[in-house]
Amino acid sequence: MKIISYLLSIWIFIRTLSYGIYEIKQNSNTSGGIVIIVLAVLSLILPITVIYINGFY
Repeated sequence: MKIISYLLSIWIFIRTLSYGIYEIKQNSNTSGGIVIIVLAVLSLILPITVIYINGFY
């Protein structure tokens, strides 16, 4: 189950990061793109950290 959680977190990170890059390049929305990229990094780090600390699965 840990591997599925890690893969899902990575998949969500890639999708969110690509949307943040799209916002910066195509729509010239720099502040929105940066917020989305920060959200992508948090969506990668926090679930993996919680699984590691709590020892789920």
